[in-house]
Amino acid sequence: MRRDITITIAPESDIRKEIAKLSLHFEGQPEEVVLDVNATALLKISRTVPDLAQDFLCIASCIYAADKAVRREGADDKWTRHLAIEIPVEHVDTWADVADELSDCIGFLTGDRWEISFRHGEKRLVQKKPRRRSVRLKRATGEAVCLFSGGLDSFIGAVDWFTDNPTEKLLLVGHYDGDVSGPGSDQRALQTICKQKFDGRFNLAQTRVGLSSGGADTNFRSRSLLFVSLGCYFAELLGKGTPVLIPENGPIALNFPLIPARRGSCSTRTVHPHFISGLNEILRRVGMLNPVSNPYALKTKGEMVEECRDQALLSRAFALTRSCAKSSRRGHWINMKGPSGKAPLGCGICIPCLFRRAALHKRGLDTEVYGIPVELIADLSGDARADLLALISFLRRGDSDREIAAGLLGNGSLPLGSLSEYVELVKRMRSEVLTWLRASGSTYVKSEIRAC
Repeated sequence: MRRDITITIAPESDIRKEIAKLSLHFEGQPEEVVLDVNATALLKISRTVPDLAQDFLCIASCIYAADKAVRREGADDKWTRHLAIEIPVEHVDTWADVADELSDCIGFLTGDRWEISFRHGEKRLVQKKPRRRSVRLKRATGEAVCLFSGGLDSFIGAVDWFTDNPTEKLLLVGHYDGDVSGPGSDQRALQTICKQKFDGRFNLAQTRVGLSSGGADTNFRSRSLLFVSLGCYFAELLGKGTPVLIPENGPIALNFPLIPARRGSCSTRTVHPHFISGLNEILRRVGMLNPVSNPYALKTKGEMVEECRDQALLSRAFALTRSCAKSSRRGHWINMKGPSGKAPLGCGICIPCLFRRAALHKRGLDTEVYGIPVELIADLSGDARADLLALISFLRRGDSDREIAAGLLGNGSLPLGSLSEYVELVKRMRSEVLTWLRASGSTYVKSEIRAC
């Protein structure tokens, strides 16, 4: 069933958030969904407001809001939604020229069918306060923009960039959603750590984007689009050609389908090379010449940890990062507190947690407390352990190079010239995880992988 979504802009702006009030209306649904964007946070970094990138931020915010508001249970197959949305922008003709390509790109990202169209907005998204401010800010500076999620990969990405570019400045961009606890405070904690070593060489532009009201789907498939749009917002201000970096280990970016049921749209594609390539082409066509890239597309998480340019800083700070995809689902956790009395930051058995532990094991840093540690796993029953079951199934299957290549291509287009490199990446990930489970898994887990 197609869901038609129209967006209205209220006559008055939200002066406190310095934003135009945007509401999403769904055909046949009386309740509106109100977009929550805190533009004041953007303006704390720069009073200047970009042009095309402001349109892109509006587009991404509306897509993110619609993605959250429409539950998948209402779809015919209980998953794939058909969403038709008209978005208000300033440059209607420019974006209309890429509407079909953008719809396909976002459809690949979220696993849905999108029909995106545009109309001229009565107001731009960012609405600066009319009064003069008492504090004068310097213009935002930086040779690059780096997305800063609060996770281990983004922290390593920032540390590596600072070390490799010892005289240059970096703009870190963070996003958090008011419905999700953790990322905002994680980013601020890591900002404090970075200041101890790289003070004066970066700013953190941290922005809240989500829903002020309305229902919420919890898949967050479109979050990477929103995150990239925030990066592009500042990259346009910094200048043409300023790169936007998304530090993400290659196996998570590819999200290789560990079992057949995870192929296609059931597998997340937040930084998949096909999505990034398609998005870059769309941005180029509209005139946004700030390339988006993942510098770690061919690195495992363990290789990122091992090759981090500042091992001392990593050892001090890694415990402040969070990699868990299910930290809010604590009903099945075994450990609710660690020895110090602090609650674990991760469940321990989602794919990001499993890859994190395997990566840290390579450097002897797998010392954290998790909600469900693999050391205590006695069986693989229940939805909470589905990721670990899928991972063990993959390890036991022992796919050949040809089978890995087929799995990769079935999950999204890849450049054929690089396919062998991606196959080797998956094989190194497999070895990395297997080494860790053999060392740290419970007796039951070790018995499950004995023949691998």
